[in-house]
Amino acid sequence: MKNKKVQNILVYTDFTEVGEKSVQWAIYLAKKFKRGIHLVHVINENTYNYFDKSNTKEEVKQTLYTYCETIQKDHNIDCSFYTEAGCNCTIINSEAERLDAFLVVLGTHGKNDPQFLSGASAAKIIRKSRIPYFVVQKNSPVPGLAKNIVLPLGVRKEMKEKTGWVTYFAKNLLTHIDIIYKESNDNRLSNNILFATRFFDKFDLLSTKYEQQALHKKINKIALEYAAEHNCMMLTILTTKNETLLNKIFGFAESTIIANAKGIPVLCINPKKDLYIPCV
Repeated sequence: MKNKKVQNILVYTDFTEVGEKSVQWAIYLAKKFKRGIHLVHVINENTYNYFDKSNTKEEVKQTLYTYCETIQKDHNIDCSFYTEAGCNCTIINSEAERLDAFLVVLGTHGKNDPQFLSGASAAKIIRKSRIPYFVVQKNSPVPGLAKNIVLPLGVRKEMKEKTGWVTYFAKNLLTHIDIIYKESNDNRLSNNILFATRFFDKFDLLSTKYEQQALHKKINKIALEYAAEHNCMMLTILTTKNETLLNKIFGFAESTIIANAKGIPVLCINPKKDLYIPCV
């Protein structure tokens, strides 16, 4: 009987402090999920700040090779790498598909670093992906310090996709789930809450429901404030399903959540029909 192929974690590094934080989280998740790591760097104008322009690709390859050696030696994690010149918006997702990765770890920079990936830029890349992105920032917590996973629930039917991914994370990270929802009489919300709690019970996962009354705020914003106040490990959100003219002008609502000032890591899930949810 052939061994089942292991789908690894793709992590993008830009060799900045943010890139280092991405690798740090990828190592933590790889250990917990028993996966390998695939490092990716896209060569662009920012790369020349760190490498000789006349020999950039070879120097990047050597640096990534050294990263892999260190990860394999220090953490006993299988590690590979890939680099290519071009645009982040296409290369990261195409490499994730080629690799058949199950998760992408990505670091974003703030508005003061416009030359690197911002929350708005990351949101555009994430929306084109079949698989979820785990987004961190420079001020994100060190992996393993914070515990709970925050699951904001609303009326959308795709909330069940979030429940599946949160189950996978909570089961492997051995952590508690905080379900956040707004006060409502909508049966769709009640059904989503019931589905989530029954699903968690099925896998013996601990969860607590917290009803919020901040009616004039979006549920993701409420959940983010809760995550920051209670020192939670991560927040899980669904990206915008259908792009509108307003999105093209003002951007996507998840951009501010992804680039939140507190540095709370965010698991971003696209509501697509072919979304893969790992076996739990």
